[in-house]
Amino acid sequence: MRERKLFIGAGIRRLRDTRTLTQADLARQLRISTAYLSQMETNQRPVSASVLYGLSQLFGAEAANLISEDPDRLAADLREALSDPIFAQAETSHVDIRALALSAPWLAHRFIELHGAFRRTLDPHQLSEENGARPDDVQRGLSAHPFEVVRDFFHYNNNYIDDIDQAAERLAAQAFEGRGRDHAVLAHYLQMRHGIRVRDMQDDDSRLRSFDPKSRVLSLNPTLEPSSRAFQLAYQIARLEGGSMIDARAEDATLRTPDARAIAQGALTNYYASALLMPYREFAEAALRLRHDLVRLGHLFGASLEQVCHRLSTLQRTGAKGIPVYFVKFDRAGNIVKRHSSTRFQFTRFGGACPLWNVHEAFEAPDRILVQQAEMPDGMRYLCLAKCIVKPARFHGGLMQRFAIGLGCAISDAHHFVYADEIDLRGRSGVAKIGVSCRLCAREDCVQRSAPPLARRITLNQQERDTLPYNIG
Repeated sequence: MRERKLFIGAGIRRLRDTRTLTQADLARQLRISTAYLSQMETNQRPVSASVLYGLSQLFGAEAANLISEDPDRLAADLREALSDPIFAQAETSHVDIRALALSAPWLAHRFIELHGAFRRTLDPHQLSEENGARPDDVQRGLSAHPFEVVRDFFHYNNNYIDDIDQAAERLAAQAFEGRGRDHAVLAHYLQMRHGIRVRDMQDDDSRLRSFDPKSRVLSLNPTLEPSSRAFQLAYQIARLEGGSMIDARAEDATLRTPDARAIAQGALTNYYASALLMPYREFAEAALRLRHDLVRLGHLFGASLEQVCHRLSTLQRTGAKGIPVYFVKFDRAGNIVKRHSSTRFQFTRFGGACPLWNVHEAFEAPDRILVQQAEMPDGMRYLCLAKCIVKPARFHGGLMQRFAIGLGCAISDAHHFVYADEIDLRGRSGVAKIGVSCRLCAREDCVQRSAPPLARRITLNQQERDTLPYNIG
């Protein structure tokens, strides 16, 4: 695949400043000219592969964080914040916003955080002691919930954590080559490598997993599906084999509170477990070979549909990227539980998603993978897949969990997906006109609009009424 050019001049300057290096010092260590480095730092030239390698050798994980920064994603979040009515008098173009994301990403991040804090002061229900905020934060209304902080951590790292992904892939090759990674193999590995016995919990225990470090016993809920059982075993292996790396990664400067760091530790351990069960290169090659048939990929790697879709969204390794996709998980109330996009497809940070998007229909057809061709207001079209996943109750009277999974790619990449065979990729009929959300969508003829667009003026005519009770100017 063709790699996108990287302009990360501001980040290179930050790395250089942390080591108190001059441009001449860093250029000498990278074996390039000072003039060339200066051009990269001012984003006049993209960063070459050899320079990326040199930066990773010099700065390690710090360089990996830098490389994963996506100015398009940051610019999209800036545009959403600037669409707030409080900035109605500000004249900002797409060019200006992208320039800020490229030249001063730290300032763009702080602006988005400040806008988020402002939104929380208007809606105190977003911040409370019950959902994890500190008392002084509730009073000031400024702090984001720790889960939001961790979600943004992955969002701005492009949902790919290189050192953890590479470590899990190496372990998979060394420890499980040729034997698969089902729950029986993983349990045997824990016994032989770490002296840990795996047993079933008592029938009345509602927990999924419990590890007793003293007795070296890992207990699993006997009702777990095979894919879930394998994941819980992989999670335990991840803590034992990669715990120090995971904990060090959770000390990232953006994770400012103990709660955020603790949540990040769990999320990064999940990441390691997923990469162990579906090693990067093996999984990426299989995805292309099978044309992203989610069912076949699940059978091949012993994974659930959600695990497969989530893993597809992490294939962002420099030099070996997979097909860019978006991935989203909704509950029945329309709340976004997980989200990521390596495409231009963007999710709203505030409010609900577009009601015309097929992910909402998945709950009505839980036995099928729904296929939709959709067009965003910027003219970009996407292949959109949606599936309802149901997690059965583990005891009589217990509640079933229902979620909707959304996965999609740009139409230009749709031929890599077997599901594209069901639709006419060249035709214009049957294309759903969707948007990020009603408050950010400028479409004037949408009959499903629930709120007027923030960035447009509306007028009301008391003498007549159309589908909408107002006109969009």
